[in-house]
Amino acid sequence: MEEPLSPDALAESIGVTRRQLERLFCASLKDTPTHFYLGLRLTRARELLQQTDMSILAVCVACGFESPSHFSRTYRVRFNTSPRQDRSALRGAAPAGLAAA
Repeated sequence: MEEPLSPDALAESIGVTRRQLERLFCASLKDTPTHFYLGLRLTRARELLQQTDMSILAVCVACGFESPSHFSRTYRVRFNTSPRQDRSALRGAAPAGLAAA
């Protein structure tokens, strides 16, 4: 995820134009390739925040974001909370056995 594949490169790799790729995505997934990939990156970031002790900056970089402010803004739009607040809430909701481990 640190090195995202551009929609043009993805389209070329499967032998279609970028526009054809976008139409296929919209028909099958009701989303654009770019927006779908952003969702994957944000979901991965949320998992890393919950499951690791990586800093928020390290999570940001690991998920392919170049700007921490862009990461935080995009995360807030997607999940209605900041990465820091979400990490605290997600960890607070962990079962007692996992929290002690």
